[in-house]
Amino acid sequence: KNCVKKESTAFQLYLMIRRGTSTPKKPAVTMDSEQEMTTIVQDTLIDEDTSQCDDNSSTNSGRAVLLTNPPPEDDLAPAPSSDDISESKNNQDGEGKKDENLTIEERYENGRNAAKLKHWHDSPYAVGFTEPTWEDELSRRGKNDEESSRGCCADDIDPTCGCMYVSGIVCSRLGAGRIGNMAVLKERSVLVEEEVEEDDVENGDGQTSKKTVRRVYKNQLEIVVGPFWPFMLFITYPLIFGVSGLTAVKAIPGKHPILIAVWAGCTFGLIYALFSVGCRDPGIMTRHRRPLHTSWRWNDQAQTYRPRGASYDQDCACVIEEFDHTCPWTGTAIGKKNMCAFKSFLVLVFLLLIWDIILLTE
Repeated sequence: KNCVKKESTAFQLYLMIRRGTSTPKKPAVTMDSEQEMTTIVQDTLIDEDTSQCDDNSSTNSGRAVLLTNPPPEDDLAPAPSSDDISESKNNQDGEGKKDENLTIEERYENGRNAAKLKHWHDSPYAVGFTEPTWEDELSRRGKNDEESSRGCCADDIDPTCGCMYVSGIVCSRLGAGRIGNMAVLKERSVLVEEEVEEDDVENGDGQTSKKTVRRVYKNQLEIVVGPFWPFMLFITYPLIFGVSGLTAVKAIPGKHPILIAVWAGCTFGLIYALFSVGCRDPGIMTRHRRPLHTSWRWNDQAQTYRPRGASYDQDCACVIEEFDHTCPWTGTAIGKKNMCAFKSFLVLVFLLLIWDIILLTE
């Protein structure tokens, strides 16, 4: 019993030494290695009472061998602090530096990127990863004066770089919204009915899917321009007004009233057709987390399912339904909702161009 009692006392001493605490009789002992610690424990076992333990020497040696294999470090270590937990989490996330070591610019950039990513995920439209607002676009493109002086296209040749810089200046002052690279000038909320497929419900025949119709308010885009709207505004429209004005001044006077009325109607129709193409929604799709049909395919750029015919337009940075192409003369993409207006625009352009040439050369 004395041997067992003294071995228990030695094991408690061993635990106190491992935890860095002190005994009430002796000051705390600091170990430089596990071998020194084992030696002291063995000496304690021998020096306590050698005479009473001679009969059980084999048992004592066995106990000493067990003490040379201590419990795992995790069982003896103190509970991790909150700083250790946060540091471990930062290491798992791949962050090399702590928050307190980051500069103000780095913290601002991290917060800005987090807000940008959140805005992209929360957007109801099938858009790409762009700046949330036009103010952010202008800030990104104008943060370096040297880059701005070189035309804001220092790194890569981007066909929309000049137009996007102008959009950042103008749209930020007008307070226009943004969907991808499209500028929203006017929108309104409308009440629509949509079918919602709920989870499977169990009835007498088994499990079936249940569809319900609900009324919700959705934003309807009334005036939206594409990324090349400066090209349309400063090149396409001036060409139309220039040629039509020259014809109206030099060739139209003195003609038959019916001919003048038809020519004026075609000219105004051309102007309105261009407006209907360049300032209307070309068919921007909303984001679909689940396919509505088996033929739908996943799109990585916009993180959405899309039907056949719909494609992601890199210039507009959004998925356009029945996408055909992006026309810089009209400033936007050509899709399902502005295809008819685009065809009317092409017909009137060629008709009036030939007609004006004939009138001016008579």
